[in-house]
Order: sequence, then structure tokens, then C-alpha cells
Amino acid sequence: MSHPKVYVICFLVSLTSQAFERPALPHLDLQMSGSEYYGMMKNRDDGEGNHELDPVIRMGNRLFKWLKLINHKRPEEKKLSLSAPENQPCYPIESPKVSSPKIILNQFKQLRVELPAPIAKEVFGNHELTDLCSMSDEDFVLWGRRIDNLYGAASRWLLQEPMLWGYAAKRRSDIRGYYLLTHTPNIETVLARWKDLDDEHKNKLRVALKGLCQNSGETDTICEGGLSETEQTEKTPLKYFNTYLPHGKARWDELFMITQKREDIEWNSSSESLLYTPFEKPDSEEVFSFLKENIEDEWRWSGWALKLNFIKGDWNTTHVEFIPGATPHVNGLAGSTITMDANQPLTEYHVRWTIRHEFGHTLGFPDCYVEFYEPNQHEMISYQVDTTNLMCSRRGKLQEKHFLELKRVYYQ
Repeated sequence: MSHPKVYVICFLVSLTSQAFERPALPHLDLQMSGSEYYGMMKNRDDGEGNHELDPVIRMGNRLFKWLKLINHKRPEEKKLSLSAPENQPCYPIESPKVSSPKIILNQFKQLRVELPAPIAKEVFGNHELTDLCSMSDEDFVLWGRRIDNLYGAASRWLLQEPMLWGYAAKRRSDIRGYYLLTHTPNIETVLARWKDLDDEHKNKLRVALKGLCQNSGETDTICEGGLSETEQTEKTPLKYFNTYLPHGKARWDELFMITQKREDIEWNSSSESLLYTPFEKPDSEEVFSFLKENIEDEWRWSGWALKLNFIKGDWNTTHVEFIPGATPHVNGLAGSTITMDANQPLTEYHVRWTIRHEFGHTLGFPDCYVEFYEPNQHEMISYQVDTTNLMCSRRGKLQEKHFLELKRVYYQ
């Protein structure tokens, strides 16, 4: 005999758990350009809101509308672009990016003072924008990039601000402690001679050791107390270091490892130098060429190459979709849907890099940059673990480690 009340209770429990389920953090590439954020920020009524960063948003919105007018009458080879390989920002682990409304507004104040009059007149004015610019293209791009970068920082903060609680939880992924300790020569000897170190050196190592502990998921309080106790009882934090070192290494390794794999990839001894992966053939010849030229150009290493096998597949076949204003992403590691922003021209550098990077996610590679919120300082901390790595940075390329990891997971 069935019991309807049981089903009602289960249904209510299910609804309750869904109601309290926190939304996923937005996937925002660390080096997104201002023009990429622009498509996502259009619903903010041109920056006429109540947030302290809205003047920065309005400045950027004016710039991008002005740039569109300037480029409208220009031939393709003369159009101005703020996107280029040499313009990509870089945030190495040794000197991370630190962002907050206070920092952004201070930079905005300085930029207003420094901007040349022809640009300031347009981006801070209320009049109808012109399609002319009374300065050289080089100078326009130079100052346009500064506006673009600041607009991007403000947009990123506004998009992330509703979920700072989630970014605060990601502090456990901060691997700077592991990096510093493992890059310190003879670290075990250094820690064993703890009493001989000066206070400045000790404090620097304490911060790194506590970070190593937090990689295990422990709280600040537990890590601080544990380190203090170890110093008192052992007279050296060497035991503490050895206890938490495996947790730091695990956090580091997971940034470069494929933990979820595809089942439709062909790579075996019959074609050792070629890896074939199915890809849904797009209807557009322009998109077809864009995919083939960029993905196959990037995913090759020393005689080995990845080849796209364009087919008429199903929902599980890797494919690309273009949605206006979308943040480029893949629906999970080893996922099959690459989403790109339909508003971005396929010829832009950041778009060509993005498809190469996002394709890496379909193979199972994670992002190898770290970003988290530091609530005590009200700041967002961001850095790229390896600025030369395709999955970490827009300055990065495919590396031998990518090839070796693919071979470990897929070669048969």
C-alpha cells in the first residue's frame, strides 16, 4: 500500500534543498577584455545606477559606442582594435592582481586627470558621439586600452560582488604558500633551523605554512593554532610542513591534470602521431575555418597533432554555439558544448585565443589560474600559475605537459 504523505514530505524536502542551493560562480576568464564585458553589462542602463563604480561603467560604455562609430566607415584593414597579444595583462603568481572598488576608483580618478582632452571630451560627455577622433590611431589605442582595462575591472567586480561568499570559500585553493615553500632551496633544512631565522623570514614562512594548511580545507583558526602549537612543542614547524605538504601538492596538481575524460577520442598505435576527436560540423564556412585554423594550429606538439573529425553528430558531440553577450565557457570539464559570444568578431585576437583555450576544457583540462575573495581586506586576489600555459593565460601556448597529459589519459 502506498503512503502519499511520504511522497509529499520527500517533495517538500527536495524543494527546500533546491531553494537553499547556492548558484554557481560565474565563469569569467581572468583576462577578459572590456569589450567582452561590454556585451554582458548592457542591461545596466548605461551605468546610470546607484553603485559607486557606475561612473567607470559609463565611461567604458561611451568608449565602445564611440569605437564602433569610428570603425563603421573604415575598411577592414583600417579598423581599430584594442585586442592584441602584446596587450594582454599578465598576473604571475609572484605578483597577483588585487582588486576592490577602492582600488578601481583610485585608478579612475588618476585616469581622468591623465586622459587627453579629445578622448576625455567623448567618454565623459553627454552629447551625441562623433565618428571622428582628432588623434593618431596609435594614441587612441593606447588610451583606449587603459579605459578598457579599468572598465573590465569594474565590470568584473560588479558581476562577482553578489557572490563574494563563494569566492571567499575558494581561499583554500590559494597555492602561493605551496609555491613559495617548494621554491625555497633546502626548505626542510631552513625549517629545521627555525631558531636561527630572523623574525621577517619567520613571518613570511608562517604565512606560507598557514596557506599550506588551508589547502587541506582547515579554517584560519585551526591552521593558526596548529602552527603556534607546533612551534612551541617542536621548536620548529618542520612537522607541520610535512603534514600539510601533500594537500598543497594535490591543489597544485589538480590545476594541470585531466580528471574527467571524453569517450569519443581515437588515439592509438595505428596513428601514434595523430589524435582524432569528433566535432559537429558547423553550417557556416567562416566558423568551420575559424575552428580548424585555430584549434588544429594550437593543439600540436613536436610531430604530434590533434585533428578535428567534422561529422553530423548528436548532443554529446563537441560543438560550438554563439550567443550574443554570452561569457565563453564549456558545460563542464570534458563537456561537449562550447559557448562563445556572438557579438565578438572571429578575427579578434582574444576570440581566436578563447576557442583554443575553451577547446582544452572539452578535452578535460581545467583552468590553471586562481581567484578568491579576501574578506578582511575586501579585495579579490587573482593570479595565473604559469603565464606561459594556454590554460592559465592569454599569453600562454600549448606545452609539452599538455601533450604528455593527453597521452597519459587517452593513448591506447
